[in-house]
Amino acid sequence: MAAEHCSTSKENIFDLTHNALSVELLDDGYCCALRFSEEQEMGYNSHPLYRAMAGTSASVCLRFHSLTDVTVHLRRYTQSLLPKKGEQVIDFASLYPRQLDLSETIDLLYEGKDMIHLPLQSDQVSIEKGNTVSLYLPMHHRVGFCIEGEVQPIEKKEKTLLCIGDSIVQGVGVHHPSLALCERISSLKGVQVINQGLAGALVNSKLIQKLDVPIHGILVALGTNDWSIRENLADLRGEMFALLGRIRKFYPSVPVTVLTPLWRADIQHTQKMGSFAEMQKTIEYATYCFPHIRVANGLSLSLRDAYDDGFIHPDEKGIRFLAKGLVSQLP
Repeated sequence: MAAEHCSTSKENIFDLTHNALSVELLDDGYCCALRFSEEQEMGYNSHPLYRAMAGTSASVCLRFHSLTDVTVHLRRYTQSLLPKKGEQVIDFASLYPRQLDLSETIDLLYEGKDMIHLPLQSDQVSIEKGNTVSLYLPMHHRVGFCIEGEVQPIEKKEKTLLCIGDSIVQGVGVHHPSLALCERISSLKGVQVINQGLAGALVNSKLIQKLDVPIHGILVALGTNDWSIRENLADLRGEMFALLGRIRKFYPSVPVTVLTPLWRADIQHTQKMGSFAEMQKTIEYATYCFPHIRVANGLSLSLRDAYDDGFIHPDEKGIRFLAKGLVSQLP
């Protein structure tokens, strides 16, 4: 087994792992980078899609300088989307006009050179001695890794931005992890990012817990799934108020930016809870009760002709536009 040859310990692996909360050592000897804490499990354990997506390493990047010839061993794992016995779950597939395209790559960048897009599969990546590299892990698929050879970690960014959101934050619509929203924000702002986006996520206060890393800023980007699923605006208002209240409980003085939902193709429709504009106003009004919260208008940051699915998920061009417009409004 490849992991038997890996020489880097779990503790040293974490030094190489950017944009992660921790690293888990799996039974087969591989490591998996985690972006959620154990305390947050009750927040994402309500749906098989959330459980599967929470196990991925979205926005996580391995960065190091190779002191010897190095081999990075990668192992892809299958994730179950089946509900538990007796579990009543939302049928997300029925809410969208076509199946999500979750195809993606693993991205390898040698310092000063062009990006290499590697296929998403169990494989090994060979890196010669004397190179500084960044290896971007996939956004929607669970991958374990271990490193054979001697490496020197690259120093992590001092400040950390916590990104709470849905599939757009996680990275759906972009097929190369190095080009997704959180990684673009990380590069533009010069910060580490903890990507806590979950495909299909609703506003859910249970996901807000105190993390064991210093947080210097928070981005909240939720609401578009609530508009499709929730019955009324009062429920959305209550959940958003509870979520922001828990943020202020655990992070009383950390600046927060709330990004209201982006443009979507059915924006002129009226859902059970009301119009898209009413939903946006409800989210915005909930922020008025809390200090140090800025609202960024998602409609003004949307390129309406740059959507991967023609419906709800911006493509690489749309995400680039969003990131550039958003960074000036982030802490």
